[in-house]
Order: sequence, then C-alpha cells, then structure tokens
Amino acid sequence: MDKMPLISILLYSVPEAFLIFTFGMVILGRKLPLVRILTVALVAAFSSYFIRLLPFPFGIHALLGTILVFLLFIKILGLKVKQALLATLISMGFLLILENTVVYLLEIVLDLTIKEIWQRPLLRTFIGWPDLLIWAFITLILYKKKIHLPFRG
Repeated sequence: MDKMPLISILLYSVPEAFLIFTFGMVILGRKLPLVRILTVALVAAFSSYFIRLLPFPFGIHALLGTILVFLLFIKILGLKVKQALLATLISMGFLLILENTVVYLLEIVLDLTIKEIWQRPLLRTFIGWPDLLIWAFITLILYKKKIHLPFRG
C-alpha cells in the first residue's frame, strides 16, 4: 500500500499519464485528441492513486495500472485491441526504462536513497521530472518528424 501525496498526483502522476497516452498515440501515428488525452490522463492518475491504496502484494498495483492504461486506450482514445496493447506495452516500457535510468543516476549524483526520496513529498514529486522532460522532448521529436511504427493492426 502506497499513500501518494496529493501534490505528487497533480504534479507528477498527471503529467506522467499525459505522456503515456500521448507517446502511445504518437508511436502509432495517430492523431492527438488533446482534450481526450488530458481527460484520460486525469482518470488514469487519480485511479492509480486508489489502486495504490489497495492491500495487494508488490507488483500487483503496477499490473492493475497497466491494465487500466490498456482499457483507457481502447475506451476513451478509440484504439483497437492490438493497437492499444502495442501502445500500452511500448509506453509503459519506455517509461520504465527512462524512469529507472534517470532516477537511478540522480540518486547517485545527489547521494540519495529511495527511502529518503519517498519520505520527502516534494523530492518524491520532482525527482521524476527530468525523465518526464526527456520523454516529452523525445515524443515531440517523433511527432514533429512523423516518426512512428508502421503498425496498422
């Protein structure tokens, strides 16, 4: 169980969810319905808050969050099942790679432990921003240069 501070939901989870769905749409070469993406990001971020409160073993929360992202790609953003699966796996995988790499490097550079980060709500919120900014930059480049997967399933 992880009771995430409200500030972290607003200033980290919402932008993260926005990037998950934006990146997924960009990588598939789909149009970006920004109002629907913002809506789905808000739903995902606040749903993840409640999912994290559930008393499940480690890893189940992430699995439930991934299933939620998959379903939201289908229901709100209108992707077909195969497209939603691909967008979910690539977006979540990209997030996992960036987050683990960048936050790990910051832990080393700033001489912090995960325990120290999680005990300080503002630090917990903003330590993830560098990876979100890198992801936003990559997403913008892919979008501007119209680089996407040739998948049409």
